[in-house]
Parts: sequence; C-alpha cells; structure tokens
Amino acid sequence: MKALAAGEIFVFDGFSLDRRGLFQQDYRGVFAPVAIGSRALDVLRVLVAAGGDIVSKDEIMTAVWPATVVGDNNLTVQISTLRHVLDRGRAEGSCIRTAAGRGYRFIAPVTRCAVGMDQHPRHLSLTEVTRSVVLANEGSPEPQPSVVPSAERRQVTVMICALMGARALAARLDAEDLREIIAAYHRAIAQIAAEFDGLIGKSLSHRVMVYFGYPAITHGLAVDCL
Repeated sequence: MKALAAGEIFVFDGFSLDRRGLFQQDYRGVFAPVAIGSRALDVLRVLVAAGGDIVSKDEIMTAVWPATVVGDNNLTVQISTLRHVLDRGRAEGSCIRTAAGRGYRFIAPVTRCAVGMDQHPRHLSLTEVTRSVVLANEGSPEPQPSVVPSAERRQVTVMICALMGARALAARLDAEDLREIIAAYHRAIAQIAAEFDGLIGKSLSHRVMVYFGYPAITHGLAVDCL
C-alpha cells in the first residue's frame, strides 16, 4: 500500500487525516486532534488511500503489521475502534463497509488535497477545502523505510488478564453460556488494549496475554491501560 505523501491531507465528513493523525472539526470550524491508537490510524490511512476500492484483510494486515504474525482479531478490533469514532451521529450507516469474504471499503466521500508541511490541519476550515480534488505533488519524496538493527533491544511490557471466578462460572453454567461470557470478556480486553496500542498475544480460555512495546515502541501505555 502506498503511504500518504508529505503534506497530503484527506478530508471527509468533518474529519481530516494526514501523516500526523486524525482531526475532527468542531463547531467553530477548527480541526482538533482525535485521541485514537496508532494501529487504528494506520488501518484508516490504508482504507482512505484506496479511493473507495475494497482492500483485503491480508493487504491491510501486511501494511499495518509488516513482518509480524497477528491474528484477525487484532484487525477486527481496530475496525471497531474506527467505526466508534467515525460513525458517531452518522445517519447513513458506517463509513467502513465490510465486503463479506473480501475485506473492507471506505465509502464516505473524500476530498484529497495537498498543503505545505508548515500548515496544520486544525487551521483549515471546510470553506478552505473545496470539493475539487487537488492532487498531491507527484514529486513529493516518499518516506524511506527505517533500518532496524538486528540486535535491537527494547522494553516490552506483558500484561496477563485473568477472569476472576472462572471456575465457579464453569461449575454453574452450561457450556454455551460460558462460551458467550468468555468471548465477551476477550472482546472487552481486545477493545481496551487496542486503544493503548496493545497487541493481543496468546489467549487461553479465561487468560489473555497483551504486549505493550511490540511491535510498535510505546512508553507508559500499559499503565494507562490499567
């Protein structure tokens, strides 16, 4: 997937998206930053840059989690996070549509524009962004892949979550009801962890392992998640 070019901005439904993050327009016409995890942002950039085309799950996961093996659940959580933020108050349904068996598609009308790097999206109002599409400068330099030393060391925080009273629940509930409770428990952990760039690791019944600082480097988000 092609990365966003320097100075390139996508505007849609009162939001603007660029390489620095996601911004939402307030009642004054000012774009303010939206608090959202970096993985969800990466997924949104891939979908928006596709220009309305369907993007397969494999394409998204390769772009967002390069050289990392992750489960489909991580992508599902990020899509859920994006819908929670982008679809609030939206009467036309979700702007991210699921194409069964194929992937996802961003359906909201998008205006693509290019501004100088010194101009921040929060200084733009909708009156300054016309519906005519201004393509980004084709000569804009593409970001170069970072070189990560093979012997890199980093601090990784591992959090293990356990469902209290799991044995008591197993003793008094039938298998179907217990399965639904465990599934809801896993979804809740994944949703919260995703907001703080946590990566779901091994899940074993009532225990879930979450990594912070891998594969993305983060500082202090494990404590915030707690």
